[in-house]
Amino acid sequence: MEIERPLLGVYANLSTLKQVLSNLITNALKFVEEGSSPRIRIRTEQRDGSVRVWVEDNGIGIAQEHQDKIFGLFERLHNANHYPGTGVGLAIVRKAMERMGGRVGLISKPGQGSRFWLELPSSPQENTPSEQALEVVPALVS
Repeated sequence: MEIERPLLGVYANLSTLKQVLSNLITNALKFVEEGSSPRIRIRTEQRDGSVRVWVEDNGIGIAQEHQDKIFGLFERLHNANHYPGTGVGLAIVRKAMERMGGRVGLISKPGQGSRFWLELPSSPQENTPSEQALEVVPALVS
């Protein structure tokens, strides 16, 4: 996993943000072509009054027509035997982001991986890298 530092600070509930990132990272590890090694990149960028956190992977990708559907509760695009799961992870991500005053979206094409983005208000110290944010991501993969 590549973490592009420094990560910009966001105004969010830490435990909720950990759950959101955990769900996205878990999916990135799970939804890869057989025989491929997952690659994940996490980075942030400043936007007008907010920070966009990107979680990018080299996975199987998601067709445009399914991109809204995947955020629904118990929605699955694949057979559970091939890609196990309950179909609630991304629904939790969307609801958690809404509760924190943020948004979630993605850019993806089949066979070309996915780039999920989380948009949250900037921390009170705008443009200041957050030590707490820097600790969230490594803690999820240890």
